[in-house]
Amino acid sequence: PGGYAVLEGEVSLERNGGFASIRSSPGDRGLHDAETCLSDVRGDHKQFKLSLLTEDGFDSINYQVSFAPAGADWQTLHLPLADFRASFRGRKISDAPSLDPARICQVGQMIAACQASRFALDVRRISLA
Repeated sequence: PGGYAVLEGEVSLERNGGFASIRSSPGDRGLHDAETCLSDVRGDHKQFKLSLLTEDGFDSINYQVSFAPAGADWQTLHLPLADFRASFRGRKISDAPSLDPARICQVGQMIAACQASRFALDVRRISLA
């Protein structure tokens, strides 16, 4: 109702936990020659990851970058696509191809790094420029 998405919950370390995530359905989200991902966020100073995926499948390489929102005020993150690193199931993939912004088809958000506690992240925009 407020015009933005909310990712919130509680991270538990029980039963090999330690993360929570959400991802968009596949679709055409790429932009040829994009250099930056812009995201309007506010949150509780915890470490989050933004994921960009170039495959429609559920279990594929994620290109991720970490960020920590500054708090209750909205901020626009300028995340260079060159800073996104390839990973698969939380493990870095050093020989993965570079992120091709034209092929981006899914977007996700994650809290990880075993930050056991309640969390909240508000997201008003994710776009390429």
